[in-house]
Amino acid sequence: MTAGIAAITVAGSGGELHQLASWLRTEDELRDRVRVAERSVAGDAVVVMVSSRSAGTLCRSLFGWLRKRRGDEAVSLKVKRSGAVEELDVDCGSGSDVDEVLESVRGFLDQD
Repeated sequence: MTAGIAAITVAGSGGELHQLASWLRTEDELRDRVRVAERSVAGDAVVVMVSSRSAGTLCRSLFGWLRKRRGDEAVSLKVKRSGAVEELDVDCGSGSDVDEVLESVRGFLDQD
């Protein structure tokens, strides 16, 4: 099982990041793995330690939050495998393509 770091950014919104972090922390599998990183390399982001196993919980919870939120700012998910240079960058748009995003994240984390 490969581990990595997921960074979620919301264009132009710092307040929503704290709401998203609180939302993700309601998931037992993610609770202690979520933090808000202000002024990180990617800008302000919610950062989550993730594995191919917890990717499903992260994606489903993220897309649940997307369906409930009121803003229309772009939401981006960037995943980096531990010890790797490559990154996966996904626009999360409408909140309806969770299965496609989950497949991409798991496939990326499980690469050798």
